[in-house]
Amino acid sequence: MKGPAVALLVSTISLVGCAGPAELFFKNSIVVDHLDGNYQRLARCTYEHLAQQQHQLSVTDLREQETVRIALTKAPQTYWELSFINEDGGRQTRLEVTSGSLPSEHALALARACAA
Repeated sequence: MKGPAVALLVSTISLVGCAGPAELFFKNSIVVDHLDGNYQRLARCTYEHLAQQQHQLSVTDLREQETVRIALTKAPQTYWELSFINEDGGRQTRLEVTSGSLPSEHALALARACAA
């Protein structure tokens, strides 16, 4: 009985070693806010303001998932990702953060300001 449990533990530890701690954390998203307004408009506004200060930003528009993602990437690492997700028929946007490190309060404040 201990054999299969030990084998499972060893294989899990091996997989964790391959992924690295930042990659494992990066897979988890955290809902940080619900904003009034269309997700695409809020993402575009946030990106325009962030791009004035951050030059390593990328934008991914996942129309079929009704999501726009803005990420700060300095090769080979992605530091954070903001996801703007459509809710309530386009009247609400769920703002999620997926990251190895949280984006600055400034980035979140810009997203909130775009909704004001």
